[in-house]
Formats: sequence, C-alpha cells, structure tokens
Amino acid sequence: MVGSKTNYGYRANPQLSANQMAEYLAATASRRKSIIREARFPRTSAVARYNKARECLVNFLTDGSRSLNHIASAIDHLSKRESRPGATDWVKTDCRFSIEAIDRFQRSYNRLGLASVLCEKIHGRQPALVFGPTKVSVSLDVLTRKRNRDEPDSIGGAILVFSRGEGSGRQRVERCKTVAGLAYEFCLTHLESIGEADTSICLGIDVFGERSHLPHGTFSRKRKHIQDSCDEIGSRWRSVDPPPDYDGPDPS
Repeated sequence: MVGSKTNYGYRANPQLSANQMAEYLAATASRRKSIIREARFPRTSAVARYNKARECLVNFLTDGSRSLNHIASAIDHLSKRESRPGATDWVKTDCRFSIEAIDRFQRSYNRLGLASVLCEKIHGRQPALVFGPTKVSVSLDVLTRKRNRDEPDSIGGAILVFSRGEGSGRQRVERCKTVAGLAYEFCLTHLESIGEADTSICLGIDVFGERSHLPHGTFSRKRKHIQDSCDEIGSRWRSVDPPPDYDGPDPS
C-alpha cells in the first residue's frame, strides 16, 4: 500500500552507533555481519528501552543539587505507567527494568566517581565521528566539566550504558571502555572550542553493572582498532544482504 509504514529503514552509507561499534570490536565474524545488517537495515518500529530511566539520571546529574526528587518522581511515574489498564507486556517490562536501573544507579552512585564531576545537559544535534568510510554516532548523555585554575576547563562526556542481560566479564568492561573512548574522541573532534578534552572525565557508565569506566589509556591504540574496523565495515557494507522479511527501500 502506497504510504504505509515499513518495518525497516535503509542506510546507503556505513554508519554505526557507539554501542554497535563497541560490540563490533569484540564480536565473532558471524556477529559482526549481523551488526552490519542491523545498522544498514535498521528497524523503524524499534522502541528504545530505558528512555525514562535515562531522562531521570540525566536530570539528576545535571541538577547542581543532585536532588533525589528526580529519582522519586521517575520511579512514581514508572510504577503508575506499569499499572495502567491496557499496559502492554513490553511497557510493563520496560517499567520494571527502568526502575531497577534507577535503583542500581542510586545504590552505586558514590562508587561511580560522579559526585565531584560537574555535569551539564547537551543541547542540539551531536554530529557523528568519521573514521574513513564509516560514521560512528556518539550521543553523549551529559557533558562533563572540570574547572582548572588559570587554565581552560577540562571537558569530557558520559554515556549511560543499559545492558541488563549481558555477563559481567571482560567483554562488558571492554565495551564500556570503548564507549568512554568514543566520548573522548567526540570531545576532541567537536568540542575543542569549549575546553580541553580529558580522558579522566570521559565515562562509560555501566548502570546495571554498577561501575563506571574510563577509556583505554590515551585511546590511541583503541582508536587504531576502531579505524581498522571501520575500514572493514566500509568494505563489507554493500555486500551484506537485508533480512528475509525486509520491506524497506531497494538497496540495489
């Protein structure tokens, strides 16, 4: 039917999110192909989980007083949303998991290294990073800032990672470190006019793991790994077939 909504979109040129890039680096060959497929033919009907939890934590972190009212209000909203007549199973699950995420963040807040970090809201569109043929979309949840006496401010960014089901091993830590590194790269590339990028305040916050992670060292070695992976993604992009039920634009 003309004008009807399709289940899939289509990206002609290589582009991954920061989370997809972080997963790609440690993925098996078959999973890498799936990640490219998911990026090239994104589902249009996909609804992101944890939107209310993310909004709550951003509001809390960017409030100078770090008022717990943000947390109490979000949990009350999610509890009511879950109990509404007609709430779908997806909505109920999202509410329960979001409340759990907020609880875990609050419980681990003093261990996350955020208490002394100034956090600010991000306004406007965040441009992608470009690694050769491939773009990587980095969406900072908050801008982090450290005041320096007689010197420009140090700046960074924090990204909240909601990964409830993933194991707690090395791969989880590596993923968050890569996300933190991409936040650093974003600051280096796009925010140099407001301060000097500082790896010590670039964070990948593992909400369910109750830990925060900094980039790998100066990030130079991992940057090379990302560049090589982006070259690989660029060379494979057009050879990855759409899903069997693909109904989006003609990719040929």
